Amino acid sequence: MVAPTLASDSPRQASPTELLQYISRLIVAEIHADHICVCGYRQETGQIDRLANYPDELAPSVRSSLQRRLGSLLTGQYKGVQVLAAEDLHDTGFASALLIPLRVQDSVVGMLALFAHQPDVYSAEDLARIKVPVSLVSMVLENLYLYDTLAQNIIISQLILLTAQTIVDNPSPQQIIDVLRERMFDAHVTSCAILLYGPVSEDRPNGPFDYLEMAGAWSKRRGSAIALGTKIYLEDYPEYLQRLDARETLVFVKELPAFIARLDPFVRSIIRAERIRALTLLPLHAGQRKIGVLLIGSDRPHSFTRQELQNYQTVSEFLGVSAMAQILQQQHDLVQQGRAALLDAVTDGVVMVLPDAGGARVLTVNKRFTGLFGVPEHEAQGLLLPQLLAAMQIPEGVRQELDRSWLSIAVRDPGTQRGEFHMVHSEGYPLDIEWYSAPVYQETRVLGRIYTFHDVTAERMAVRVRSAFLSRVSHELRTPLTSIHGFAEFILEAAGDELPPLAREYTEIILNSARHLRAVFTDMIEMTRAEAGELKLNFQRAHFPDVIISVAAQLELQYKRRAQAVVLELDDDLPAVNMDVDRIIQVLSNLLGNAIKFSPENSTIRVSTQTITCYDDLPASAPPDVLLPCILVRVIDQGVGISKDDLDQIFVPFFRTEWARQHKIEGTGTGLAVARSIIELHRGKIWAEASTPTNPGGRFLFSLPTA
Repeated sequence: MVAPTLASDSPRQASPTELLQYISRLIVAEIHADHICVCGYRQETGQIDRLANYPDELAPSVRSSLQRRLGSLLTGQYKGVQVLAAEDLHDTGFASALLIPLRVQDSVVGMLALFAHQPDVYSAEDLARIKVPVSLVSMVLENLYLYDTLAQNIIISQLILLTAQTIVDNPSPQQIIDVLRERMFDAHVTSCAILLYGPVSEDRPNGPFDYLEMAGAWSKRRGSAIALGTKIYLEDYPEYLQRLDARETLVFVKELPAFIARLDPFVRSIIRAERIRALTLLPLHAGQRKIGVLLIGSDRPHSFTRQELQNYQTVSEFLGVSAMAQILQQQHDLVQQGRAALLDAVTDGVVMVLPDAGGARVLTVNKRFTGLFGVPEHEAQGLLLPQLLAAMQIPEGVRQELDRSWLSIAVRDPGTQRGEFHMVHSEGYPLDIEWYSAPVYQETRVLGRIYTFHDVTAERMAVRVRSAFLSRVSHELRTPLTSIHGFAEFILEAAGDELPPLAREYTEIILNSARHLRAVFTDMIEMTRAEAGELKLNFQRAHFPDVIISVAAQLELQYKRRAQAVVLELDDDLPAVNMDVDRIIQVLSNLLGNAIKFSPENSTIRVSTQTITCYDDLPASAPPDVLLPCILVRVIDQGVGISKDDLDQIFVPFFRTEWARQHKIEGTGTGLAVARSIIELHRGKIWAEASTPTNPGGRFLFSLPTA
């Protein structure tokens, strides 16, 4: 038997319908059939497509009857080959039929139906003879649906991509709803809403939540942005909430009335006005964090196909990430605004710097800094530290000093710095500024540095007034005190042997008291002048070991009288130091004199020096703002030492330890206070260490920066 040929040029150029018509003629050539019908079936939508009829001359009523019968068989999940007799085809005019389901990977994609006017025409042998043409029909349907699906997926992917891009550009919930309405929804969708969980707190970022709040909405009849801010409290929907938490897509059709009845009256009125007959809820997540719910309503029952839900699910993933990004951005903006407000509320000028390849780069400054130094925030941000110094309205000498101090320490160095300077504000009034620099930590890592500038003009003025008063009072008291001291000394020298014993004793008491008061007044004047900035130093470059040896020689009679030994452990290669030699001699004399007074007889006093170039070489007791490089001097004796309770007060004027008072050790309690003032005027630091069983005795240390 000769097979029929295609009317077109070739099968490869033919349309799917022409191919199916050609295959139908092949089947008719093999077995008897008065009519052949090929139907396609789309499981996602339940749609039945009549793709080919051969021959095509059928009455409309017969064709409609066959279409209904095939449709009922396909939608009824018909799976096997079936032979129909005349009683099954009474309204079609046919007496027998052979129905063959067409499958692709266990899925029914259509049906091939052969009809004959004669009864009992078809047999198992007939089915075997047309096996190859039937498989060709299945292949044509598969290719046809694959092509349609691919084209549809491309369109959907483009829509999803455009939607996602819009979401990224403008992630507000209402804008997202408007984009979905314009690009994604079919005609049956009549309403949509995005509801976000709330309230959100730092200690409960993932719930439990109290409500869902309407953040964006649209309905076909009422338009966009309806019912915004409406809250749906979750305590009324525990079973739905549990399913949403499990990331399950919820579709309500039959149970929709019961669900709507629980809603807020206003929301319920909107849903009823839109005649919603099907509703889907899609959970919005960003990773493990719950964001909210996407609600989509339709005016048709069972209208959400699997493909639609997959598309909405894909979009919902973008929505979850977008909503999370918006929440994080809002939180970030709030934190940034809070930090900016906090910085601006600080009464001190503040500069924050971060490490950079070029050194330290300014992250931010506050309004107070701008007010002090005339550098606006937008100009300061991004500058390197030397560039910021160049822009600050400060004296050139101060600028150079700050440049040297600030650049001497790395941004991530854990050490701290402090200092002060005098300037004239741009508006013409003088200012005294104290500055402090410290590391900023992120957990255990140094993130950057902060510089604070505190206006101490009022405090300095008060100190100057007080110091001037004390200095004037002390000076005025010294005049009669000098007379008392001179007359008492003259009486003892001129007529001491002729005085009665009681008169001589009283005169000696007067002389000793006058000497004591003169020492007190001298120290008070020194301290007040130092606090007021009126103590002038005569700096010169000096070799520290020579100064220490000179002081030890001056006090030799005192410590030898007590059978004590002074051991000098000096590094002869110490770098030079700029110092007022007389003032440093005064400090060393005070420390060494105290060691002699407070140490027992036949004990040893040690004086040592050390060059310090990095903070790791400093003792643990050192203050955090020692300026490096420096010379560190230790004076250690074998006396009773200093307790931890007395460490904070030992340099306070007129303070004396309980042990010194009990043993009536001579002293005014001002020597260490004067020593601290002198050392700090040299930009150094002085401190004491508490005595311990492993480190007994008095231990005093001070540092002086090298030249």
